[in-house]
Amino acid sequence: MTFKEYLRYLLLMIFRPGSLKTMEWRMLRLLNRDRRANGLKPVRMQQDLRKVARKHSLDMAEKDYFDHVNQRAQSHSDRFRLSGITDVVSGENLAKIGGFPNPTQKAEVGLMNSPGHRANILNGLYNVVGIGVIQDKNGVYYFTQNFAKRDVIFSKTIPEKIKYNRHLIIKGQTVGRVDAIVYQVMPQGRKAAMTQSIVKLTEKNFSFAITFPEAAVYDVSIFVNMQGSDQYMLVNKFSIKVRKGIFT
Repeated sequence: MTFKEYLRYLLLMIFRPGSLKTMEWRMLRLLNRDRRANGLKPVRMQQDLRKVARKHSLDMAEKDYFDHVNQRAQSHSDRFRLSGITDVVSGENLAKIGGFPNPTQKAEVGLMNSPGHRANILNGLYNVVGIGVIQDKNGVYYFTQNFAKRDVIFSKTIPEKIKYNRHLIIKGQTVGRVDAIVYQVMPQGRKAAMTQSIVKLTEKNFSFAITFPEAAVYDVSIFVNMQGSDQYMLVNKFSIKVRKGIFT
């Protein structure tokens, strides 16, 4: 958790202590406390993983089931793929808690007491997570933890929409020996050329701006080139709507 994320968590604890978002950040702190106690580095919250986790928790709560495979026979890997997430190394933990005064802590303790779930929490390969918490109509909480290993960790949430005259600023840090980042921008549903740019890296922290030629919906794909390799590997893909005004 960065300093900015910690401040956000403190404000949530003060002004919205019982909100689902606060519970998600609290679970992150408990999860990372367990990792540090076992000599592991903390994992960072990622918004795209968080959206997938929230959707699965909501699906279980609304349809009254509790399983890694949803009622459309989709595993967490399938849900990742359908959301444009390309992480190869990934895992998922689920918890269902009702009738306890501290459900978030109860959920994390229960996961740590389960060998398979504990293995996910204490997997040293994972460096990012998305946590989604939903409460059903009976007051029962559904927790989903989606873990992944990433070569690129974003430090800012990527927005779903931006104004046409704004740049999309991508910030973060690389993990491992990444030599360059390549991003490709393709308009959805239009016969337009794809644009591509290479960002050469001299340190782990990076920041670059993506510009868009017109208002439209774009698919953005991000690749990395590892040192000593001539191949680029897809590490993240997302869509963004570029709008001219507040009503488009």
